[in-house]
Amino acid sequence: MKRDFIWSVILLLKRKWLVLSFFILSLILVVAYAVTLFVLPGHITLLAGEDYTISIRSPLFLQAFTDSSMLKLTYMDHEAAHAFERPYKIICTDEGQAEMEVKMLGFIPVKTIEVRSIPSQKVLVCGFPVGIRLKTSGVMIINVSSVVLNDGNKVSPAEKAGLLAGDIIISAGGKSIESIRDLISVIENSDGKDIPLTYIRQNSKYDTSVRPIKSAEDTQYRIGIWVRDSSAGIGTLTFIDPESNVYGALGHGISDIDTGSLLQVGSGQLMKSNIKSIKKGIKGTPGELEGDFLSMNQVIGDIELNSNFGVYGRLSDSFIHPKGRPISIGSHSLVRAGKASILACVRGNTVEEFEIEIQKIAKWDLGSTKNMVIRITDRRLLEATGGIVQGMSGSPIIQDGRLIGAVTHVFINDPERGYGVFIESMLEQAKSVAAKNYAHPKASGF
Repeated sequence: MKRDFIWSVILLLKRKWLVLSFFILSLILVVAYAVTLFVLPGHITLLAGEDYTISIRSPLFLQAFTDSSMLKLTYMDHEAAHAFERPYKIICTDEGQAEMEVKMLGFIPVKTIEVRSIPSQKVLVCGFPVGIRLKTSGVMIINVSSVVLNDGNKVSPAEKAGLLAGDIIISAGGKSIESIRDLISVIENSDGKDIPLTYIRQNSKYDTSVRPIKSAEDTQYRIGIWVRDSSAGIGTLTFIDPESNVYGALGHGISDIDTGSLLQVGSGQLMKSNIKSIKKGIKGTPGELEGDFLSMNQVIGDIELNSNFGVYGRLSDSFIHPKGRPISIGSHSLVRAGKASILACVRGNTVEEFEIEIQKIAKWDLGSTKNMVIRITDRRLLEATGGIVQGMSGSPIIQDGRLIGAVTHVFINDPERGYGVFIESMLEQAKSVAAKNYAHPKASGF
């Protein structure tokens, strides 16, 4: 009887051990599956005709397949470091999009990777400073305020009409509004009657009406808003497409300093500039390059697009800058952590190459201007500027002899570090400008 009891206990322990082992094995497989989904990219961008190596590391015995005729997969068994690694060489024979299926044991779907092939091209990499003078389309409300009445009370016609900071007024009283002066004229001639307004808020048009009130402070009709219709500053030219003469600069959009809203381009000018002084960056206070474009007054191109990925337009036919040199582009899939360099100008108009380190890469977020975390390692640049400063936005990032992106932002509390955007995002914007049939601007002074 005692022996039967002991045997039953052993059988029970065996069953528990089997259940526990199965649970642990299942947990390992679930974790491995989740990690695999996270590690494998959701999309890959390649240059047509060039090869790219993707290494699939997982204990799930994964394999890659494709049905696309433009995508060639080659399993490189001799380059596998261990039994759980399966390296593949990928070549896109043509431009376009294809899908690559990753499967476990050759038949269980795990993940679909979108492969995009873009043309291999060369651009003129720049890195020299430019002045940017932008006139908005309409006028932007930067603050909604009140109007003081004769009895001392305050009212806000704009607030009553539903207007908010960041709204862009494009017409008033049936007239197109292209400047602050246009809006003032409509309000002053209203005689206190309702004025129909059309404005843009977050890319959508709205209509309202506002009734101006005579201010007790200056007896002028007012509606209680502060507005802006232009912006000016300095940045860095990233590249020029030699075929279309379209340029890309900044790597991030120009936003209103008060509202943070992206400015809508009415018209704009790209201007020649030199660096005349530097305000070094320190922790908590970003530095700044100071240019002389306003005093030089030399227009070298127009501004046709202000997007989240920078400003774009066409250079004048007569403008030929000797410092632009041909360079091949590199897709984001080829970007790696490690050494790289940037081109920047910190004195006069001399462009220099400075060493940096790419510390982090966010390859899955192509809709952001913060795809890379970079760190300045070149002592010359650190001594001159303290790191990344305002005005360096657009400085080209080069790795392995290819243009891979541009500097976009500085870390306020660590000026030696900042963000960079992938060059593909900028090239897409330049492509949209090149597709427009605009006449090339003429260079002029004024």
